[in-house]
Amino acid sequence: MADRNLRFPMNPTSTGHLLPTLSLAGAILMVGCSSGNSPLANDETNNGNENEPYSSVIIDASANDTYTYFNLDTGKVVALTDAQAETSNAWHIAFRRLSIKMNGGSSGPGHVEGALAVSQNDFYTAGGDPNANVFLNATPNSEEEHLLAGVNIGGLTFSSDAQSSAIAIPGTLSGMTLDMGWFTYNMTTHSISVNTRNAWLLRSNTGNSYARFYASALSYVPGGNLDVTFEFDVQSAAANSFTSSATFNATVPVSGGTACFDFDADATVDCETQDSWDLKIEIDGRNWTLWTNSGVSGSGNGGALGDPYAFTELFDDTKYNNATAPIASGGRDITAYYGTDTSAGVFENNTWYAYDLSGQHKIWPNYRVYVIDTDANDDAAAKYKLQITNYYSDTGVSGHPNIRFMAIEE
Repeated sequence: MADRNLRFPMNPTSTGHLLPTLSLAGAILMVGCSSGNSPLANDETNNGNENEPYSSVIIDASANDTYTYFNLDTGKVVALTDAQAETSNAWHIAFRRLSIKMNGGSSGPGHVEGALAVSQNDFYTAGGDPNANVFLNATPNSEEEHLLAGVNIGGLTFSSDAQSSAIAIPGTLSGMTLDMGWFTYNMTTHSISVNTRNAWLLRSNTGNSYARFYASALSYVPGGNLDVTFEFDVQSAAANSFTSSATFNATVPVSGGTACFDFDADATVDCETQDSWDLKIEIDGRNWTLWTNSGVSGSGNGGALGDPYAFTELFDDTKYNNATAPIASGGRDITAYYGTDTSAGVFENNTWYAYDLSGQHKIWPNYRVYVIDTDANDDAAAKYKLQITNYYSDTGVSGHPNIRFMAIEE
């Protein structure tokens, strides 16, 4: 039986993009291929025609390793390096491929917070899966009304950014069972069980080997230890298929701790003294997390992909014979879509896009509307409604989120 004090995430407006932690945080960050273009110049903001009360801008966020920073008050990109942005209040929101962060919490020194204002639940089925028909037929014009509609600020839940893992979990509720990715939580019995239905692709800390993995066994003793087993099929460096297997038997004290694994070596490693880990499991109070050795979580070149995948799909060699250019993608390279651990908030708890609908390897927006409070410590600070309408430039280059935003008159 689980500790009844554990707090598990429930967010009915979120559709499959929660952090693998026991407190509500975030979801998958898939990274597309870089176009090599420079960030959007400050004078490229398009304030729309005279009949549009909002500003529109296409932001060049195509770099894989740096963010493009944006100030909502000025409607312009701010020329900052990532290092400079860590101490700057000149930006409110930043973009890197599909990743979006705000200047606050774990992402910056500011006090920017965000909330979901329009959930667009009709874009998803009752089970939380994207409704391809709705996604593919929606247009910026058809969804403009949601941006223009009034919003009750007092009825929204605002939050700042927190550390986020690339290993996404559904966070969906079926009956009284909450799907936490690699385990399930029964809200009636408070029991925790292994979830063998989900699986992910994982990139190693070296960035040149991959694996598919899932949790195969789990036992949990309140006040004692969590014991969990993860099984890996490994694609070694320079290989083009899964050629070996590995098993991670992790034991972590419920009171707090970590365990790390190197799937190339098929060995548990010390999280504190060895940088060779590829997967880390961490218990920190009510947060139970799987981390990759990447981004804000480690110095490596790791990452993950999967929203998650169904185990039966990912471990089907007629679909996923490898982790880099599988049959399921038509043999196209998918390595650029691996996400890294990052710092993010409302845009991950309530993702703004769907991927790979109807067999098309593209990104489609769901036209959700977010509210950005530029300074949660100042009641007089500007608040903006923001909607993302596309992921591609006018010439079809990925990594160029199209945003439109407008100040909220109070």
